[in-house]
Amino acid sequence: MRRIDAYLRQSVFTLTLVVGAALLAISTFITFVTELEDLGRGQYGIGAILQYVALQIPETVYIMFPVIALLGTLMGLGALAANAELVAMRAAGVSVTRLAWGVAKAGIIVGGFAFSLGEFLVPVTTPLADEIRSVARYGESARGSKDGVWLRDGRHFVFIGELVNEREIRQVELFRLADDGSLDAAIAIDTARYEDDHWAFQGVRRTEFGPDAVAVEQREVEPWPTDLTPELTPDVLRLFVLEAESLSVWGLWRYVEYLDRNGLDAESSALAFWRKLAAPITVIVMMLVAVPFVIGSLRQGGAGQRLFVGVLFGVGFYLVNEVTSSTGLIYGLSPALTAFLPTLTVAALVGLRLRSMR
Repeated sequence: MRRIDAYLRQSVFTLTLVVGAALLAISTFITFVTELEDLGRGQYGIGAILQYVALQIPETVYIMFPVIALLGTLMGLGALAANAELVAMRAAGVSVTRLAWGVAKAGIIVGGFAFSLGEFLVPVTTPLADEIRSVARYGESARGSKDGVWLRDGRHFVFIGELVNEREIRQVELFRLADDGSLDAAIAIDTARYEDDHWAFQGVRRTEFGPDAVAVEQREVEPWPTDLTPELTPDVLRLFVLEAESLSVWGLWRYVEYLDRNGLDAESSALAFWRKLAAPITVIVMMLVAVPFVIGSLRQGGAGQRLFVGVLFGVGFYLVNEVTSSTGLIYGLSPALTAFLPTLTVAALVGLRLRSMR
C-alpha cells in the first residue's frame, strides 16, 4: 500500500505543479498588463513593476491553492484513470476509501505547504510589494495613510497622522478619557520614536482639562507618560496598518487579542484568523473532491471534461466561501463557524459520496 500511496502522490504532485505553473503564469501576466497602465506615473517604471509582480506571486499562489489542488488532483487521477491504472488498483482489492486516504495523505503535504506559504512568506512579500509600488508611484510609504490611523490604548484614543515606520510616527494626537468618559487631557506630539522598549516624544503640547480651568504645557522632549499603557508597541502598530490577509496566524491572534482588550470590533480580524487556519484543511478537502469525480461519473470522461468541471466547482466554492464570510459578518455568526462552514459542508458531501461508492 505504501507503493500505491507513493504512486498517487507522485501523480498528484506532478500535475498539481503543472496546473499551478499554468494558472500562475496567466495570473502574473494579467497583473503585469494591469500595472502597465500606471507606467510612468512618478518613478513607476518597468523595474518597479517587475519587482511588484514578482513579490505578489506568493500571495497569488496562496489564494489560488484550493483551486490548484483540485485541478491538479483531477488531472493526476484522471491520467491514472485514462491508463486504466485506477481500474487495476481496484481490481487488486484497493477500495475507494483507501484511494481517498492516499489522496488525503498527499493533501496533508500540499496543505502544509499552503499554510507555510501564508504564514511565513506572504506576510513578508505582500507588504514589501505594496511598499515598492507606493514609493515608486506616489513617493510615499504604503504604510502611511492620508487619512491617518486611529487606534485605542486603554483610556487613550490615538491618532497617527504619519507613519514613517513601525518605530517612528509623526503628527500624533492622544486623547485621554476620565473614569466618567469625559475628556481629561489632549496631547499633541510632533514625533514619537520607539527606543529602549518605550516611546520617546518630541515636540509635546499637553492640555489638561480640570474642573474649573484648562492647563496647557509645552515640552521639547517627554518620555512615555506613566498613565499610558505600554501595549502600543511597534509590532502592534504594524498590525494596525497592514491588511489582515497579509498577517501571519500569530500576528492575527495578537491583533484580535489587542482589539478585544480595548473593546474594539474584532469580528473581521477574527474571521481572517480562522480562515487562515481553515486554508490547509480546505486544500485537503478540495483534493478529496477529485476522487468521486474521477472514479465515479467522470471515469469515462476526458481530461478536458474533468478540467471544465473542476474549474466550475472551484470557482463555485470560492464564491460560496466569500458570500458566507460576508453573510456571517452581517448576521453576527461565529467567525470560526463562518470560516469552516463551506469547507465542512463540502467535506460532508464528499464523505457521503465516497461511502456510497464502496
